[in-house]
Amino acid sequence: MLVINDSDVTENTDYRTLTKELKSEFIRLREGTAKNLYRKRLESSQGILDIMGGIDEEEGVGAVKQYFYGQNINFLISLFSTRTSEILAIFPGRVVTRIRTAAASALATDILSKRDSSVIGCIGAGYQASEQVRAMSQMRTIKRVMVSDLDPEKLMAFKRMVEEQLGVEAVAKKSVDESFREADIILTATNSDVPVIRDEFIGDSCYINSIGSYTPRMREIETSTICKSRIVAVDSLEETSRNTGELIDALSSGCVDSGEINEFTDLVTENIKIRRKSERESSYFKSIGVGIEDLTIAYYLYSNFS
Repeated sequence: MLVINDSDVTENTDYRTLTKELKSEFIRLREGTAKNLYRKRLESSQGILDIMGGIDEEEGVGAVKQYFYGQNINFLISLFSTRTSEILAIFPGRVVTRIRTAAASALATDILSKRDSSVIGCIGAGYQASEQVRAMSQMRTIKRVMVSDLDPEKLMAFKRMVEEQLGVEAVAKKSVDESFREADIILTATNSDVPVIRDEFIGDSCYINSIGSYTPRMREIETSTICKSRIVAVDSLEETSRNTGELIDALSSGCVDSGEINEFTDLVTENIKIRRKSERESSYFKSIGVGIEDLTIAYYLYSNFS
């Protein structure tokens, strides 16, 4: 059994290869040769216990991910052989989840954003945001990143990472303002309970990638932004419609019907639903993370290490 720690996982992840693996996995999910275990959530007075997973019948592997979100958060992923029941590898730590989330965003970015997208407007400057921008920069030719965060130290660290590691111009902003209308891609990576960008600060043909909020009380995007979008997409409707405040609000308002929402299984097979009532050419993608994504990344890393 391999134990693959955070320190073993390179920061120079090849997201072009990873997105191909992820796309193949979602095609198998649509065809029925892969299966997804939806998130099971148990709340306590001190936090939330989450468990999810997936199985790939063709590769003969399965994975289970578990974590507790309380005073802090950490993760444990176990990779199994479905043919021998052997535990192939375990992944303690945050990095695999960070890569998984960024890979899902990279895949959605490649499908939904304009090919000539060059400017990212990023809200949140934590470890997830950094990996998200790293992944997106492999899918599009990014020339400038605007970033806003309430923590000045995180803001400047993010700016240095973008400039020094990615070789891209970075503009640190104390608040989100009308300049974000220049962004081809809007990325939100926060744990906010209220929307972090006003609808008027989003361009007409922008691609919006919302990955921070993951409970019914959290909201990063205004309901009107989702309602105006030409394409609304999620990694899993089952997950997001129950667990994310933005989608709950949009669906309950009636401005978006569940039948109009694309899942990854629609996106990867180019079976994309276009909303006729949209007011913009924008696309909105909400990712909460699903077990089949954790399986894909875990098996990819295991194959590289074994």
